[in-house]
Amino acid sequence: MQKWIVTGISGSDRIELLDDLADYSSKTLNKTVRVHDVGKLIAEACQKSGRTMVDKKILDVDKSFLAALRSTALKSVKIAMLEEPSVDLHLIGIHATFRWRNRLLPGVSFYDVLSLDPDGFINIHRDVEKVIAKNKQNHKWEPEDVPDAKSTQVWMMEEEFVTEVLAEVTGKPIIIVSRDHKIKNLTDLFFSNKRKVYLSYPITPVRESNPELLDKIQGEILGQLEKNFVVFNPLAIQDMPLTYDGAEERVPELVGQLSPEVKEIIKKRTIERDFQFIDQSDAVIVFYLTDKLSPGVLAEIYYAHRNMKPVFLVLSGKHSPFIEDAADVIVSDIDDIIPYLNRFAKTGKWAQPAPYSGPRKLDP
Repeated sequence: MQKWIVTGISGSDRIELLDDLADYSSKTLNKTVRVHDVGKLIAEACQKSGRTMVDKKILDVDKSFLAALRSTALKSVKIAMLEEPSVDLHLIGIHATFRWRNRLLPGVSFYDVLSLDPDGFINIHRDVEKVIAKNKQNHKWEPEDVPDAKSTQVWMMEEEFVTEVLAEVTGKPIIIVSRDHKIKNLTDLFFSNKRKVYLSYPITPVRESNPELLDKIQGEILGQLEKNFVVFNPLAIQDMPLTYDGAEERVPELVGQLSPEVKEIIKKRTIERDFQFIDQSDAVIVFYLTDKLSPGVLAEIYYAHRNMKPVFLVLSGKHSPFIEDAADVIVSDIDDIIPYLNRFAKTGKWAQPAPYSGPRKLDP
Protein backbone atom coordinates (compact mmCIF):
# COMPACT_ATOMS: atom_id res chain seq x y z
CA MET A 1 0.00 0.00 0.00
CA GLN A 2 1.36 3.38 -1.04
CA LYS A 3 0.54 6.68 0.68
CA TRP A 4 1.27 10.02 -0.93
CA ILE A 5 0.46 13.52 0.32
CA VAL A 6 -0.62 15.76 -2.54
CA THR A 7 -0.51 19.54 -2.13
CA GLY A 8 -1.57 22.40 -4.35
CA ILE A 9 -3.19 25.79 -3.98
CA SER A 10 -6.86 26.57 -4.51
CA GLY A 11 -7.62 26.46 -8.22
CA SER A 12 -4.85 23.97 -8.98
CA ASP A 13 -7.47 21.24 -9.55
CA ARG A 14 -5.63 19.05 -7.07
CA ILE A 15 -8.58 16.87 -6.11
CA GLU A 16 -9.93 16.72 -9.66
CA LEU A 17 -6.56 15.41 -10.85
CA LEU A 18 -6.52 12.77 -8.13
CA ASP A 19 -10.09 11.72 -8.95
CA ASP A 20 -9.12 11.34 -12.62
CA LEU A 21 -6.11 9.24 -11.63
CA ALA A 22 -8.22 7.02 -9.36
CA ASP A 23 -10.86 6.52 -12.05
CA TYR A 24 -8.30 5.60 -14.71
CA SER A 25 -6.44 3.26 -12.35
CA SER A 26 -9.62 1.41 -11.48
CA LYS A 27 -11.03 1.07 -14.99
CA THR A 28 -7.82 0.43 -16.89
CA LEU A 29 -5.24 -0.97 -14.48
CA ASN A 30 -7.49 -2.78 -12.00
CA LYS A 31 -5.81 -0.84 -9.21
CA THR A 32 -7.65 0.51 -6.18
CA VAL A 33 -6.94 4.16 -5.43
CA ARG A 34 -8.53 6.09 -2.57
CA VAL A 35 -8.61 9.87 -2.74
CA HIS A 36 -8.86 11.61 0.63
CA ASP A 37 -10.04 15.20 0.22
CA VAL A 38 -8.94 16.69 3.53
CA GLY A 39 -10.85 19.93 2.87
CA LYS A 40 -14.08 17.96 2.56
CA LEU A 41 -13.23 15.91 5.64
CA ILE A 42 -12.64 19.10 7.63
CA ALA A 43 -16.10 20.32 6.63
CA GLU A 44 -17.60 17.03 7.81
CA ALA A 45 -15.70 17.25 11.10
CA CYS A 46 -17.02 20.77 11.61
CA GLN A 47 -20.60 19.62 11.07
CA LYS A 48 -20.13 16.74 13.52
CA SER A 49 -18.90 19.23 16.12
CA GLY A 50 -22.29 20.90 15.99
CA ARG A 51 -21.15 24.00 14.14
CA THR A 52 -22.27 25.10 10.72
CA MET A 53 -19.27 25.54 8.47
CA VAL A 54 -19.20 28.80 6.52
CA ASP A 55 -16.61 28.64 3.74
CA LYS A 56 -15.94 32.35 3.81
CA LYS A 57 -15.27 32.29 7.56
CA ILE A 58 -13.67 28.93 8.28
CA LEU A 59 -10.13 30.32 8.08
CA ASP A 60 -11.04 33.09 10.50
CA VAL A 61 -11.91 30.74 13.36
CA ASP A 62 -9.68 30.14 16.34
CA LYS A 63 -6.42 28.47 15.34
CA SER A 64 -6.74 25.72 17.92
CA PHE A 65 -10.24 24.85 16.68
CA LEU A 66 -9.06 24.75 13.08
CA ALA A 67 -6.13 22.52 14.08
CA ALA A 68 -8.54 20.23 15.93
CA LEU A 69 -10.75 19.95 12.85
CA ARG A 70 -7.74 19.10 10.72
CA SER A 71 -6.58 16.53 13.26
CA THR A 72 -10.02 14.91 13.24
CA ALA A 73 -10.06 14.87 9.44
CA LEU A 74 -6.66 13.23 9.24
CA LYS A 75 -7.64 10.72 11.90
CA SER A 76 -10.43 9.58 9.61
CA VAL A 77 -7.85 9.17 6.84
CA LYS A 78 -5.68 6.99 9.05
CA ILE A 79 -8.67 4.89 10.08
CA ALA A 80 -9.60 4.39 6.43
CA MET A 81 -6.06 3.25 5.63
CA LEU A 82 -6.15 0.76 8.51
CA GLU A 83 -9.56 -0.57 7.49
CA GLU A 84 -8.61 -0.94 3.82
CA PRO A 85 -5.12 -2.51 3.73
CA SER A 86 -5.80 -3.96 0.29
CA VAL A 87 -6.01 -0.51 -1.30
CA ASP A 88 -3.10 -0.06 -3.69
CA LEU A 89 -2.70 3.69 -3.35
CA HIS A 90 -3.94 6.35 -0.93
CA LEU A 91 -3.75 9.92 -2.20
CA ILE A 92 -4.19 12.53 0.53
CA GLY A 93 -5.12 15.88 -0.98
CA ILE A 94 -4.37 18.78 1.33
CA HIS A 95 -3.18 22.36 1.35
CA ALA A 96 0.32 22.96 2.68
CA THR A 97 -0.57 26.65 3.08
CA PHE A 98 -3.50 29.05 2.80
CA ARG A 99 -3.42 32.64 1.59
CA TRP A 100 -6.36 34.34 3.24
CA ARG A 101 -7.10 38.02 3.85
CA ASN A 102 -3.45 38.99 3.33
CA ARG A 103 -2.29 36.32 5.75
CA LEU A 104 -0.34 33.10 5.28
CA LEU A 105 -1.82 30.20 7.23
CA PRO A 106 -0.60 26.61 7.65
CA GLY A 107 -2.62 23.92 5.95
CA VAL A 108 -0.87 21.00 7.60
CA SER A 109 1.55 20.56 10.50
CA PHE A 110 4.76 18.59 10.73
CA TYR A 111 3.14 16.30 13.30
CA ASP A 112 0.22 15.68 10.94
CA VAL A 113 2.67 14.55 8.29
CA LEU A 114 4.56 12.30 10.71
CA SER A 115 1.33 10.62 11.77
CA LEU A 116 0.47 9.83 8.15
CA ASP A 117 3.95 8.43 7.38
CA PRO A 118 3.67 9.04 3.62
CA ASP A 119 5.84 7.44 0.96
CA GLY A 120 6.31 10.82 -0.64
CA PHE A 121 4.85 14.16 -1.66
CA ILE A 122 3.34 15.49 -4.87
CA ASN A 123 2.99 19.22 -5.48
CA ILE A 124 0.56 20.20 -8.24
CA HIS A 125 1.42 23.07 -10.58
CA ARG A 126 -0.98 24.70 -13.02
CA ASP A 127 -1.10 27.60 -15.45
CA VAL A 128 -1.56 30.90 -13.60
CA GLU A 129 -4.38 31.87 -15.95
CA LYS A 130 -6.27 28.62 -15.25
CA VAL A 131 -5.83 28.90 -11.49
CA ILE A 132 -7.27 32.42 -11.44
CA ALA A 133 -10.18 31.43 -13.69
CA LYS A 134 -11.00 28.45 -11.45
CA ASN A 135 -10.92 30.52 -8.28
CA LYS A 136 -13.18 33.15 -9.82
CA GLN A 137 -15.76 30.41 -10.37
CA ASN A 138 -15.44 29.13 -6.80
CA HIS A 139 -18.28 30.31 -4.57
CA LYS A 140 -15.94 30.15 -1.57
CA TRP A 141 -14.15 33.26 -2.81
CA GLU A 142 -15.58 36.73 -2.84
CA PRO A 143 -14.67 38.38 -6.17
CA GLU A 144 -12.46 40.94 -4.46
CA ASP A 145 -10.61 38.21 -2.53
CA VAL A 146 -9.54 36.08 -5.51
CA PRO A 147 -5.71 36.20 -5.66
CA ASP A 148 -4.44 38.09 -8.71
CA ALA A 149 -1.60 36.97 -10.99
CA LYS A 150 1.13 38.08 -8.59
CA SER A 151 -0.50 36.70 -5.43
CA THR A 152 -1.31 33.44 -7.19
CA GLN A 153 2.32 32.88 -8.11
CA VAL A 154 3.55 33.84 -4.66
CA TRP A 155 1.09 31.38 -3.15
CA MET A 156 2.25 28.61 -5.50
CA MET A 157 5.85 29.26 -4.46
CA GLU A 158 4.90 29.15 -0.79
CA GLU A 159 2.92 25.93 -1.26
CA GLU A 160 5.79 24.31 -3.08
CA PHE A 161 8.39 25.53 -0.58
CA VAL A 162 6.53 24.23 2.47
CA THR A 163 5.95 20.90 0.73
CA GLU A 164 9.67 20.69 -0.05
CA VAL A 165 10.54 21.40 3.58
CA LEU A 166 8.16 18.69 4.80
CA ALA A 167 9.66 16.25 2.31
CA GLU A 168 13.21 17.13 3.36
CA VAL A 169 12.67 16.84 7.12
CA THR A 170 10.84 13.52 6.70
CA GLY A 171 13.40 12.18 4.24
CA LYS A 172 10.77 11.48 1.60
CA PRO A 173 10.79 12.35 -2.12
CA ILE A 174 8.86 15.24 -3.63
CA ILE A 175 7.70 15.31 -7.23
CA ILE A 176 6.39 18.38 -9.05
CA VAL A 177 3.52 17.46 -11.36
CA SER A 178 1.52 19.54 -13.80
CA ARG A 179 -2.27 19.40 -13.59
CA ASP A 180 -2.17 18.71 -17.33
CA HIS A 181 0.22 15.76 -17.09
CA LYS A 182 -1.41 12.92 -19.03
CA ILE A 183 -3.27 10.71 -16.57
CA LYS A 184 -2.22 7.48 -18.29
CA ASN A 185 1.43 8.43 -17.96
CA LEU A 186 1.01 9.78 -14.43
CA THR A 187 -0.28 6.44 -13.15
CA ASP A 188 3.05 4.95 -14.21
CA LEU A 189 4.64 7.05 -11.50
CA PHE A 190 2.91 4.85 -8.93
CA PHE A 191 2.28 1.54 -10.69
CA SER A 192 5.36 0.90 -12.79
CA ASN A 193 9.13 0.87 -12.59
CA LYS A 194 9.46 3.28 -15.46
CA ARG A 195 12.30 5.75 -15.22
CA LYS A 196 11.52 9.45 -15.19
CA VAL A 197 12.81 11.72 -17.97
CA TYR A 198 12.59 15.37 -18.89
CA LEU A 199 11.75 16.22 -22.48
CA SER A 200 13.75 19.20 -23.75
CA TYR A 201 13.29 20.96 -27.08
CA PRO A 202 13.43 24.52 -28.49
CA ILE A 203 9.84 25.63 -28.02
CA THR A 204 9.77 29.23 -29.28
CA PRO A 205 12.12 28.78 -32.28
CA VAL A 206 10.28 25.67 -33.43
CA ARG A 207 6.85 27.20 -32.87
CA GLU A 208 7.80 30.20 -34.99
CA SER A 209 9.69 28.44 -37.79
CA ASN A 210 8.27 24.90 -37.91
CA PRO A 211 5.00 24.44 -36.01
CA GLU A 212 4.50 21.03 -37.63
CA LEU A 213 7.66 19.83 -35.87
CA LEU A 214 6.35 21.10 -32.54
CA ASP A 215 3.14 19.14 -33.15
CA LYS A 216 5.22 16.05 -33.90
CA ILE A 217 7.22 16.41 -30.69
CA GLN A 218 4.07 17.01 -28.64
CA GLY A 219 2.26 14.16 -30.35
CA GLU A 220 4.12 11.26 -31.92
CA ILE A 221 7.47 11.66 -30.15
CA LEU A 222 6.00 12.31 -26.71
CA GLY A 223 3.64 9.36 -27.16
CA GLN A 224 6.54 7.05 -27.99
CA LEU A 225 8.54 8.20 -24.98
CA GLU A 226 5.59 7.70 -22.65
CA LYS A 227 5.56 4.00 -23.49
CA ASN A 228 8.87 3.54 -21.69
CA PHE A 229 9.16 6.53 -19.35
CA VAL A 230 7.31 8.89 -17.06
CA VAL A 231 7.82 12.07 -19.07
CA PHE A 232 7.92 15.60 -17.66
CA ASN A 233 7.04 17.94 -20.50
CA PRO A 234 7.75 21.69 -20.14
CA LEU A 235 4.70 22.55 -22.24
CA ALA A 236 2.41 20.89 -19.72
CA ILE A 237 2.45 24.35 -18.11
CA GLN A 238 2.12 27.31 -20.46
CA ASP A 239 2.64 30.51 -18.52
CA MET A 240 5.25 32.09 -20.79
CA PRO A 241 2.71 33.46 -23.32
CA LEU A 242 1.55 35.78 -20.53
CA THR A 243 4.91 37.54 -20.81
CA TYR A 244 4.57 38.26 -24.54
CA ASP A 245 3.41 41.54 -26.01
CA GLY A 246 -0.36 41.70 -26.35
CA ALA A 247 -1.02 39.13 -23.62
CA GLU A 248 -3.66 41.29 -21.95
CA GLU A 249 -5.56 41.49 -25.22
CA ARG A 250 -5.55 37.71 -25.53
CA VAL A 251 -6.43 37.20 -21.86
CA PRO A 252 -8.67 40.19 -21.06
CA GLU A 253 -9.57 38.84 -17.60
CA LEU A 254 -5.96 39.54 -16.57
CA VAL A 255 -5.95 43.15 -17.71
CA GLY A 256 -3.99 45.24 -15.25
CA GLN A 257 -2.41 42.19 -13.59
CA LEU A 258 0.48 41.51 -15.97
CA SER A 259 2.92 44.16 -14.76
CA PRO A 260 6.66 43.92 -15.60
CA GLU A 261 7.17 42.52 -12.09
CA VAL A 262 4.61 39.76 -12.66
CA LYS A 263 6.10 38.87 -16.02
CA GLU A 264 9.54 38.64 -14.45
CA ILE A 265 8.19 36.24 -11.81
CA ILE A 266 6.64 34.10 -14.56
CA LYS A 267 9.95 33.93 -16.43
CA LYS A 268 11.95 32.95 -13.37
CA ARG A 269 9.30 30.49 -12.25
CA THR A 270 9.39 28.84 -15.67
CA ILE A 271 13.15 28.41 -15.52
CA GLU A 272 13.04 27.14 -11.96
CA ARG A 273 10.25 24.66 -12.70
CA ASP A 274 12.02 23.21 -15.73
CA PHE A 275 15.13 22.71 -13.63
CA GLN A 276 12.99 21.04 -10.97
CA PHE A 277 11.66 18.66 -13.60
CA ILE A 278 15.27 17.80 -14.43
CA ASP A 279 16.15 17.33 -10.76
CA GLN A 280 13.40 14.74 -10.32
CA SER A 281 14.24 12.93 -13.57
CA ASP A 282 16.69 10.13 -14.26
CA ALA A 283 17.73 11.57 -17.62
CA VAL A 284 17.12 14.37 -20.09
CA ILE A 285 16.09 13.65 -23.68
CA VAL A 286 16.72 16.53 -26.08
CA PHE A 287 15.29 16.98 -29.56
CA TYR A 288 17.25 19.88 -31.07
CA LEU A 289 15.90 19.69 -34.59
CA THR A 290 16.40 23.27 -35.73
CA ASP A 291 19.31 25.50 -36.62
CA LYS A 292 17.81 28.30 -34.51
CA LEU A 293 19.58 29.17 -31.27
CA SER A 294 17.76 28.05 -28.11
CA PRO A 295 19.44 29.37 -24.94
CA GLY A 296 16.84 27.49 -22.88
CA VAL A 297 17.73 24.08 -24.28
CA LEU A 298 21.45 24.77 -23.94
CA ALA A 299 20.92 25.80 -20.31
CA GLU A 300 18.97 22.60 -19.65
CA ILE A 301 21.68 20.43 -21.20
CA TYR A 302 24.38 21.99 -19.05
CA TYR A 303 22.21 21.94 -15.94
CA ALA A 304 21.60 18.22 -16.41
CA HIS A 305 25.29 17.62 -17.09
CA ARG A 306 26.39 19.49 -13.95
CA ASN A 307 23.91 17.49 -11.92
CA MET A 308 25.16 14.18 -13.31
CA LYS A 309 22.04 13.39 -15.33
CA PRO A 310 22.61 11.56 -18.61
CA VAL A 311 21.71 13.62 -21.68
CA PHE A 312 20.43 11.94 -24.83
CA LEU A 313 20.58 14.43 -27.69
CA VAL A 314 19.11 14.33 -31.19
CA LEU A 315 20.91 17.17 -32.95
CA SER A 316 20.22 17.92 -36.60
CA GLY A 317 22.52 20.92 -36.88
CA LYS A 318 26.24 21.46 -36.50
CA HIS A 319 28.00 19.98 -33.50
CA SER A 320 29.87 22.09 -30.99
CA PRO A 321 32.60 20.69 -28.75
CA PHE A 322 30.78 22.30 -25.82
CA ILE A 323 27.63 20.33 -26.61
CA GLU A 324 29.64 17.18 -27.25
CA ASP A 325 31.23 17.53 -23.83
CA ALA A 326 27.90 17.81 -22.04
CA ALA A 327 25.80 15.21 -23.90
CA ASP A 328 26.26 11.49 -23.30
CA VAL A 329 24.71 10.36 -26.56
CA ILE A 330 24.48 12.44 -29.73
CA VAL A 331 22.73 11.30 -32.88
CA SER A 332 21.46 13.22 -35.89
CA ASP A 333 18.26 11.29 -36.56
CA ILE A 334 15.29 10.55 -34.32
CA ASP A 335 15.29 6.84 -35.19
CA ASP A 336 18.94 6.51 -34.16
CA ILE A 337 18.22 7.50 -30.55
CA ILE A 338 15.73 4.67 -29.99
CA PRO A 339 18.25 1.88 -29.20
CA TYR A 340 19.94 4.03 -26.58
CA LEU A 341 16.63 4.96 -24.95
CA ASN A 342 15.46 1.34 -24.99
CA ARG A 343 18.62 0.26 -23.24
CA PHE A 344 18.34 3.04 -20.68
CA ALA A 345 14.68 2.18 -20.02
CA LYS A 346 15.58 -1.44 -19.32
CA THR A 347 18.89 -1.12 -17.50
CA GLY A 348 19.44 2.50 -16.54
CA LYS A 349 22.69 2.36 -18.48
CA TRP A 350 23.90 3.77 -21.77
CA ALA A 351 26.94 3.03 -23.89
CA GLN A 352 30.09 4.81 -22.80
CA PRO A 353 31.71 6.92 -25.53
CA ALA A 354 34.97 6.12 -27.16
CA PRO A 355 37.62 8.85 -27.23
CA TYR A 356 36.30 11.73 -29.29
CA SER A 357 36.96 11.50 -33.00
CA GLY A 358 34.20 13.61 -34.46
CA PRO A 359 30.44 13.31 -33.82
CA ARG A 360 29.90 10.51 -31.34
CA LYS A 361 28.97 7.11 -32.70
CA LEU A 362 28.08 4.84 -29.81
CA ASP A 363 27.08 1.21 -29.79
CA PRO A 364 23.63 0.68 -28.28
